[in-house]
Amino acid sequence: MRLIPIPAAALALFFASVQAVAAPAGRAEEEPQLAFSWAVTKAELGVVSLPVQPGIGGWQPGLSNTLYRPIPSFTGDPTYEVLVLPPTSGHQSQPERFLLQFPSDLLDRPLAERALVVGLHGFQQSEKSIFLNTELPWECASRGWILVAPYGMTDTHFGNVRSQEALEACVRVVYRAMPFNHRRVYAVGFSMGGLAALSFGMRHLDVHGLRFAGVAVHTAPLDLMRSWNNASPPLRELLANELHFGVTPDEDAFEWERVSPVRFLESGVVDPTHAPVDNLLHIPVLLHANLADPLPQLVEGIQELKNHLLLRGAIVEESLVFEPTAGHSWGTMDFVATLDFLGEQGLGPIPDDSTLSCDRAGGWLGSELRAMQAGAHARYRLERGPASVGHTNAFALTDTRGVDELAIDVAAFGLDASAPLSFLHASADETHDAIVLTGYASEPGSVSVDGIAPRSVVFDEESHELRIVPTATGRAVRVDVIP
Repeated sequence: MRLIPIPAAALALFFASVQAVAAPAGRAEEEPQLAFSWAVTKAELGVVSLPVQPGIGGWQPGLSNTLYRPIPSFTGDPTYEVLVLPPTSGHQSQPERFLLQFPSDLLDRPLAERALVVGLHGFQQSEKSIFLNTELPWECASRGWILVAPYGMTDTHFGNVRSQEALEACVRVVYRAMPFNHRRVYAVGFSMGGLAALSFGMRHLDVHGLRFAGVAVHTAPLDLMRSWNNASPPLRELLANELHFGVTPDEDAFEWERVSPVRFLESGVVDPTHAPVDNLLHIPVLLHANLADPLPQLVEGIQELKNHLLLRGAIVEESLVFEPTAGHSWGTMDFVATLDFLGEQGLGPIPDDSTLSCDRAGGWLGSELRAMQAGAHARYRLERGPASVGHTNAFALTDTRGVDELAIDVAAFGLDASAPLSFLHASADETHDAIVLTGYASEPGSVSVDGIAPRSVVFDEESHELRIVPTATGRAVRVDVIP
């Protein structure tokens, strides 16, 4: 390991001097972090600490409300440790930390080649494990890819919402400084990090935001309710505190279920009615496990997830080894094969047919959930051009549960607002969903529901949106919009 002389262009690419940034007001001063070391210590675990001021320990102020310092490189590529200060970190008072490696000639590479890998560490590990225990730094360097290893606000985050908000903040900081190909962002995670990779992927499907084009999972816990049931009393106390989930599952099950890829039935198979991971049926997934892993329940879970995804038409690559001496560790994964698999993937168009479980309002594959019932997933199926309509400028929104208002980005979904448009609608919970169609330059000539007027229809000239409530009961209907 050595500090690499970095060309001025590469240095300016990510880091530019800005005014000094002090520790947030109200936060107690802490001991300054000393010069970086690759040695793993307990001091780097728990909550991320800040240096008293820039300049101590090699820290310098950088772009986007960050502190940074160059650290010894494993590969020859420039490598940095970065602190993202609040609130840019996604949290009002807590900073986030990540490691960054990028090719020094990144500016000379076409944007299409600038792939990014997010490496996610296991339980009670730090982001250093991505460099110390995997071959990701070398494999990314050999491909000319960017490597980001986020901490997740704490070493035991279990993929909670806070850690995912911090991950999004880290990647946003990198993108602002060194634009990468947003269609080639991949996640590789081990154990808790594998859970985080799947969970982030299934919860982040806004076509205007960060999405994973492929996910590689190494022996991960997948059902957080089962993890809670198997946890020791000290671990339960930890996971229920404000740095993790803030509540027990008995107090608020949804806070746990919203980031849990699946629920397992007592038989051990995936409960198809509680599988938000189905949001990723259009995203290729690699599932790796050591059949001799000392945590057999995790191995069985990975195999059941494979069966569940394959039955639903997903693209799944399975990687199994039998290495009794390896234990539960990164070491059994073939990183060349993993990145070869991921490198073949790229975000394509919005899928024609998707069934979505949404834990919050926001963008979901060309649709925007604007209002939903609290405390549970909103669910719906969205299909483009259903054959039963009789023409292609159409979609179907069916099996809706917990949906109050949903907007369809007509253009992003491959439809034409200037032509006659039809959609099928059916609510599974018998509620009168509001459907908003965007991109209408003028008020349509007519809107009908099975040949009669809808319960409500409103055109907004400023937003160019058409808001339709088809029926009071949510019964299955056909809506026709004629320009």
